[in-house]
Amino acid sequence: MYNPVPVFHLLLQDNPYLFTTEGLSSLLWDCVHMKSPNRHKFTYPSLLNKQVYLAIAGLEGSAEDELMIYRIMSNPQVWYNFTKVRQQDQPFENIGEEFYSSFGIEIYLQHRIINSIRYLQKSLNISGIRQTNIAVRDRLFSYPTVEEHLVILDRDRLTLQQSVPEIIKYFISLAQIPPEYRLFLVDEKEQKIPTSVSIVENAASNAAIAEISTESFDWELTGANSWRGKSVERLDPDKIRLTLHLDWDENEFIFFEAQHPDLSRFPWTTEAAY
Repeated sequence: MYNPVPVFHLLLQDNPYLFTTEGLSSLLWDCVHMKSPNRHKFTYPSLLNKQVYLAIAGLEGSAEDELMIYRIMSNPQVWYNFTKVRQQDQPFENIGEEFYSSFGIEIYLQHRIINSIRYLQKSLNISGIRQTNIAVRDRLFSYPTVEEHLVILDRDRLTLQQSVPEIIKYFISLAQIPPEYRLFLVDEKEQKIPTSVSIVENAASNAAIAEISTESFDWELTGANSWRGKSVERLDPDKIRLTLHLDWDENEFIFFEAQHPDLSRFPWTTEAAY
């Protein structure tokens, strides 16, 4: 297997915090923006050297590498075969059939880069989660969240699971600040069922990960029963959502929602929750 460590030491000169959760995440974000370098501020400007970018992907510019890239770009079926790569040990099926070959090589390189960075992350035992600081209804809170594309280590699973009760407690406290929000359980059909604090609290025992998000909109009537919303920031959000992941494979969820009691926030209805 190709050893990517030397090129990472070069990138360390751009950012001394490379070998951290935030450092590896920033590197992945920079790699995503390689297609539009003029519109992105790079944490790792060394990436603008094409050879550095290819080296992270395990392609160091040899004749064999150049031939492989040429074949992928000129033959979509070859690209399709190469894209049967594994992400978190799960194969991607039929993904290549949806892309043109010129776009395919970009996706192929991205997958190789993700695999390379994950390999380094595991080797150095770098956490796949980070602390997120949020402030809702003037209540500050910090909790661990999964960093996109990085691997969740065994110790990360324990950290995430142990944080669930405190996240649920924070969610409930937000809903109880005057004016008190209405609590709903959101089912698989996105129907909102009035629920109680105790039901929300009891859900903690089954959750592996908990997340909080907010949503607020200014609405404009555009036709009969037709509304257009513009996202806005409010001290008291229209909705506060609690997402509970019940398994590590992201297959089962429970959704709760705290909704502002002022129904004028939801102008299409004055009786039911939206």
